[in-house]
Amino acid sequence: MIAAVAGLVGAPSVSPALAFSVAEELTVPTIDYETETLANGLQVIYAPMDNAPVVHVRVLYHVGSRDEQPDRRGFAHMFEHMMFRGSAHVASEQHMDLINATGGNSNAFTSFDQTTYINTVPSNHLEMALYLEADRMASFQVTPSVLDTERNVVNEEWRLRVANPPYGELFEDLFELAYEEHHYQWTPIGDMDDLAAAQPHELQAFHDVYYNPNNAALIIAGQFDVEQAKQWVDTYYAWIPAGDDFDRPSPVEPEQTETKKKVVYKTNIPLTQIVFAWKTTDYGDDDQYALNMLSSILGDGRSSRLYEALVGNDTPIATAAQAGNQQLQDQGLLLAFIGLLPSSDPDASEAALLQVIERIKEEGPTEEELAKAKTQAKLGLINSVATANSVATRLGEEAVFGGDIARVNRAGEKIEAVTVEDIKRVANTYLTPQRLSILHYRPGVGEDFDSREADEAPATQEAAAVDFEDTLVMVDDHATTQPATQSVAVGFPADWPTEPPYNTDALSADFVKGETFTVNGVKVIVLPDDRIPTVTWDLILPTGGHVEPAGKEGLASITASMLSRGVEGMTSAELSEQLEARGIAVGVSDNGDHTRVSGRTTVDQFGEAVELTKLILATPTFPADEFAKLKAQAQSGLTQTLVNPSAITGREMSTALYGASPLGRNSTLQSLAAITLDDVKAWYETVYQPTGAMLFFAGDVDRETAETYAEQLTADWKAGEIPSITYELPARADQREIIIVDNPTGQQAEILMGIRAYDNQSDDRFAGSVASQILSNGIDSRMNQYLRAEKGLTYGASAFFNPGRIDGRFAVSVATRPETAAEAITSSFEVLQKMIDEPVTTDELEEAQQIVSGFMVMQTQTIGQQAGRRVTIELNGYPIDYYDTLPRKVNAVTLEDVQRVMRTHVDPEKFTIVMVGPAEVLKPQLDGMGEITVLPMPLQR
Repeated sequence: MIAAVAGLVGAPSVSPALAFSVAEELTVPTIDYETETLANGLQVIYAPMDNAPVVHVRVLYHVGSRDEQPDRRGFAHMFEHMMFRGSAHVASEQHMDLINATGGNSNAFTSFDQTTYINTVPSNHLEMALYLEADRMASFQVTPSVLDTERNVVNEEWRLRVANPPYGELFEDLFELAYEEHHYQWTPIGDMDDLAAAQPHELQAFHDVYYNPNNAALIIAGQFDVEQAKQWVDTYYAWIPAGDDFDRPSPVEPEQTETKKKVVYKTNIPLTQIVFAWKTTDYGDDDQYALNMLSSILGDGRSSRLYEALVGNDTPIATAAQAGNQQLQDQGLLLAFIGLLPSSDPDASEAALLQVIERIKEEGPTEEELAKAKTQAKLGLINSVATANSVATRLGEEAVFGGDIARVNRAGEKIEAVTVEDIKRVANTYLTPQRLSILHYRPGVGEDFDSREADEAPATQEAAAVDFEDTLVMVDDHATTQPATQSVAVGFPADWPTEPPYNTDALSADFVKGETFTVNGVKVIVLPDDRIPTVTWDLILPTGGHVEPAGKEGLASITASMLSRGVEGMTSAELSEQLEARGIAVGVSDNGDHTRVSGRTTVDQFGEAVELTKLILATPTFPADEFAKLKAQAQSGLTQTLVNPSAITGREMSTALYGASPLGRNSTLQSLAAITLDDVKAWYETVYQPTGAMLFFAGDVDRETAETYAEQLTADWKAGEIPSITYELPARADQREIIIVDNPTGQQAEILMGIRAYDNQSDDRFAGSVASQILSNGIDSRMNQYLRAEKGLTYGASAFFNPGRIDGRFAVSVATRPETAAEAITSSFEVLQKMIDEPVTTDELEEAQQIVSGFMVMQTQTIGQQAGRRVTIELNGYPIDYYDTLPRKVNAVTLEDVQRVMRTHVDPEKFTIVMVGPAEVLKPQLDGMGEITVLPMPLQR
């Protein structure tokens, strides 16, 4: 047990139990597995689970961007794409098509050290998933047509992810700065010039070296029979020849001798962010356990050192501060990020962060900080056993990169063994100036500065913060098409099936119904499930931001955040410390037509979690200093949103379709500035009351316990009148309207096309869901076949019905080169018009219906998924067995129903089209397509 948190002992509203943390009591579940290595070198890992009729198959090829040559960057990422282009007995679109048809998920990702193919399916489709991956492993060949098509797709992806977003090049600049010789100096997406110069034979040679059984691991996790799986593995994989031995090309990174720094100026970013990167150690080093906890202590949550020092204090200089450990096979990086307030000096802010680093090096962490980090680490391990996907991830990476799969079940004891001195030691070992690289991204025009080339940085600029996200793993949507299987000269066994084995039996979903009762006027639903020792809860209040007063948009969201910024007996910092030390997550969010208070905890902390939730819900203190900081953070976050092209299209579309109604209103910098603390307090009194509330418990909890804690949470809660709201929606458009948001520097056109449709009470939702699947789901969807595979216009396109409780819409989304925007729009309309004019095929209908049935099975994998479905049922007034019976209702949809729902709701002549891109390129293409309005970017209005 650790000491009480300062300021908490004696607080009258808090039980004495809350003064202590119990991290040492968390038990980390072990993962059951067995392994074998085939004669050809393939590592096979079997991890049977009994949580749901779902199985996950992944093939981890030990090849990533680190294995590429400096003049051929992006080869691994190209293979992630190309290897969906068919093999000896599997047509180009067939792999993902078959997996998706089960309701499952097939995809792939590339990182620095691996290229991994993933397949999650209902458990009766295990043999098919194994066959598909084996056929690919045995026989994929690079052809000029495959290379040309996928090279175009990767170019579109690069524009989407790197060239067009305001901060898209940040990680490319960071890794180029941090590494001098090692091939980690470029990111997995690759270099488009290198790919343009690459020839098919070069890529085939790369494939022949790395994509072999002796350089791969096959992991099977989920509900399956191990002995049967072994037989299938022997049949499908044991015969595949091993590849030749090889040496990896990446050189050893030379020792860094001094801090490196680079300052980059960007005209299309509104806010500055600074990223710090210290070189650490390799994946298998036990120091990684201490490094992960060090990064947690530094930058995980509002009680972390960086947040308290730079964001949460009385004189904040930043709106965000985080840290994370980028664990790589070779020498990785510990990363820290700060986003600055507009008035903060970047160089002074850099120095302030480094002071935090020096302090932990000198003093080490406190015992309380270490206990909190251990709790968070163990909680991560507990959550990682919830799904077959996450179990397979851990097993595969420990086997391949850690070199010892048994580490997966030693992680808990390794975490528990870390001491204060260990944290201090790794901080002093790795967080040194000689290992550090610093990258500034600043708005405006200036002379970029690189410490490797010059001695002084340019003048500082005003800036603010952006979110810190890991964008270093390329997870792609592989929408490809090619009409036939490849002719490959491979010596398959004589009895090799010429077609993938497809199980025509369908599994049925059976969602947990739980028990329903009433406590203090609040409807309570408990869904027991003891698969892992965690509990979740959701309190749904029937009013949200849709009743915000005009000119105060954003009030509901700010109020939701303010609830945890100080409660009776605890400051914001003390409350954060209590929650994070115990591994308790509590969040409050506005959802427009309702408000949600959600939480998650381990079962041993359930009582304390409910008590803390009660304090947040019933006794917020709304301190003025926290309000000022939160308001600045909200304004900075919105500023970031207003330069994001995809976010802009969504905001403009809502306003265009719904006008001044609640569905069309968005928060603005002006509306956020107008919100006062009195507004927040008044909103709290209006919304946070029990009339019409519903409370859901799910996980390792029985009815008796749920009833006790429901009573505790809702006791003495004063009911009031629910605010009424009238949704005065504007008339639907009777002609096409085009809105261009002029982004002169944009290298892509973000396009969103929308038209109002049915709400989620309409019976049209069943036929609409089928139409959406046919248009957008999987590699053979109509939108992706035509716009991506056939025309090469985009990285991905979608068209789908999106019904809501008040109204609904049909939306088309596509991003393309500015020069091809008009073609992308007309091509999208061609796809839609064909669906309107002609019935879909019987095969398309049946596959879409199968997808829905299988997807329902997939949604039973965790109790969290099932609880989410139950919340939706209650919010919409659906029958309790709605999702159990949904497949039957979808299976009743006819070809005529699909055509009717398209004809009824989709009229290409009445769409609203919102585009973000360079107007001088876009506008001339669109003349004659509709009435055009050109607007400046939001921050220039």
